[in-house]
Amino acid sequence: MQELLDEMGFKEVRPGDEVEGVVVQIKDKVAYVDIQQNTEAQIYLNYYTKDKNIQSFKETDLKVGDTIKAKVTKNSKEGNHESTLILLSCLDKINDEVVNELKEIKENGNPINVKVVKEFEKGYEVEYKGIKCFLPKALAAKPETGSNIDVVVTDVNDGGKRINVKVSQRAVLDMEYYKNRSAEMAKINVGDVLTGEVIKVQNYGAIIKFEYTTGLMKANEYSHKFVKLEEVLKTGEKLEVKVIKKENDKLDLSHKALTLSPFELYVKDHKVSDTVKGKLTNKLEFGLLLELAEDVKGLLHKSEYSYNPNDNLANTLKIGDEVEVSIIAIDEKKEKISLSRKPLIDNPWDRIDLKNGDNTEATISEINEKGLVVNVLGVDGFVPLSEAVENKEDITTAYQVGDKVTCNVLAINPKRWVLKLSILKVKKQKEQENIDKILKEDNKEESTIGDQFKDILK
Repeated sequence: MQELLDEMGFKEVRPGDEVEGVVVQIKDKVAYVDIQQNTEAQIYLNYYTKDKNIQSFKETDLKVGDTIKAKVTKNSKEGNHESTLILLSCLDKINDEVVNELKEIKENGNPINVKVVKEFEKGYEVEYKGIKCFLPKALAAKPETGSNIDVVVTDVNDGGKRINVKVSQRAVLDMEYYKNRSAEMAKINVGDVLTGEVIKVQNYGAIIKFEYTTGLMKANEYSHKFVKLEEVLKTGEKLEVKVIKKENDKLDLSHKALTLSPFELYVKDHKVSDTVKGKLTNKLEFGLLLELAEDVKGLLHKSEYSYNPNDNLANTLKIGDEVEVSIIAIDEKKEKISLSRKPLIDNPWDRIDLKNGDNTEATISEINEKGLVVNVLGVDGFVPLSEAVENKEDITTAYQVGDKVTCNVLAINPKRWVLKLSILKVKKQKEQENIDKILKEDNKEESTIGDQFKDILK
């Protein structure tokens, strides 16, 4: 028979040979394949598929007449009749296909679903289509044995006798995280109000985490007042914040933006024309800085001290003194409040209706070496020494404080608070009037020179 087979070109298969045959019979756990040998080869279910969920060939798509490729695993004679047993396996072919698939998956970076088989000291054994893979604990997220997880293939090595495949669960979680983070970041806009969790607190600021994204809240953005952030915030605390800046996928956050500042609280309850009190905190070249409330200051410009431009209020006050003022302007954008004392005091110039050359009554309020300070309806006027006395007369003996005098207006400027007066000019006016009167009377009746000038001589 062997000689006949040799003449026909028949070649006996050996273990390791790859063969192709036709399925001639299928039973529950075994299929028979004609591979052109002196007996039909057999392939058992667990050597045909690695799918452990399949319990019978009836659950596969294999049918009689199909052609399959397999590898010979055994060729032996059994019993006294020297019958031959040829066993086949498709596992190597399946393994090769799966390994090639894993290599392709590694290149494109797509995740795959694997089953966690067991856990050991350095990692986990996971399985993909019958191929065992290694998941290091450093790249895992503590999966449970028997569970299915998504992983990324990081290494495939089939150069030796064993197939070594390494996978990472962390890479999938990172990919998913960054995908979700990008989606969440795209939805966040400047001005949004969000609630996040405080995950880190330092003296410079706090890191606030939302579902996938994080943002920085600087220390000075927590409150309108200075606080030590580590004393008022705790890790794990929930905090409502406002997005004040978004740039290069980074968020700047503010908690104080959600609360009214001391300035905003103050102007909420005060308006222009209100009379308020402030404490002097600083003397500036151009005015006084008053504290109207805690962390709220207003400026009393020197031009608003009084209607009198010569009034230097700063010289009469000391730091800490309280001043009553009126609000004349509020700039909410720049957070500035302008103050004035003028609306609270009388402007005597409103009562003055004089012009150069007019005569007016005045009261002497001060006598000095330069002249007289007089009061005209509440306005201070000045009579120079040369306009108060003649011929080096002693001004202190000629006048007393409180004396009523008639003065002639030499110069008047309400804006500069200037009222310059003369007493001598009034006297000269009266003298001239008397002379004119005498001359007029002389035309009516004769009289002596002594009679004409007796009033003046007297």
